[in-house]
Amino acid sequence: MEIIRLENVSKKYGAKLVLDGIEKGFCQGESAAFVGHNGCGKSTLLRIIAGLTVPSGGRVVHERPLLFHYIPEKFPPAAVTARQYLLRMGALDGMRRDEAGKRIESLGDDFFLGGLLDVPMRSLSKGTLQKVGVIQALLTRPDVLLLDEPVSGQDRESQKVLTDKVNELRGKDVTVFLSCHETHIVKAVAEEVYTIRDGRLKAYKAEEVKMRTVLLEHGGDFAVPGGMTKYGRYYRLKAEEKECDRILPGLLSGGWKLRGMYDEEDD
Repeated sequence: MEIIRLENVSKKYGAKLVLDGIEKGFCQGESAAFVGHNGCGKSTLLRIIAGLTVPSGGRVVHERPLLFHYIPEKFPPAAVTARQYLLRMGALDGMRRDEAGKRIESLGDDFFLGGLLDVPMRSLSKGTLQKVGVIQALLTRPDVLLLDEPVSGQDRESQKVLTDKVNELRGKDVTVFLSCHETHIVKAVAEEVYTIRDGRLKAYKAEEVKMRTVLLEHGGDFAVPGGMTKYGRYYRLKAEEKECDRILPGLLSGGWKLRGMYDEEDD
């Protein structure tokens, strides 16, 4: 049964057209992944589906009122502890305090958080904050689960726990949308894989998704291009293999120094 339909959805940021007239329906229990280079519109599409961003044109139609749980790519730190934050989120979901407490403790153990639940969130690492965001989304069962780079900064053991729990929800007819660079996560969770090119949503076979990570050293007095992240003394660029092949020659001719390159399967 179709529960979400995108009708001629477009999105502009200033003069830049990110999404261009997307028409697509999604069914209850479906799991779809969006892949592609940084800035292509994956996160924007997730937020539009969830109702967190208003499209510039078109509309999103829900077959009925839906409960959305959303794991953002960047989870903001706060002065409260992770446990205090999660208890408040559980209350918003209608959970009793004792019920939420048990669930938080169980999920904290599953994701190897240990005593970190009682540490102020502003003191936690990016990967640990991401786990807190994941636990928040898993406290109760939603109709739709949206994951925006949900394993950023997480260890492989925690990534496996997440894929198992997402697949559990899929077995309970939860609709899952995923924006992700990690090929093994896409293969483990998604039934359908799409990419966004020139603002259009296109089918993409999961076995064709091949991501590459390139480590580069800043070799001159110029700005760091968008999509790169600091990685120790180097900068890391993670994108589709073809996109890396397109970008890399220009970076090297511009003074950047290549310090490492590997495909996701080698990580």
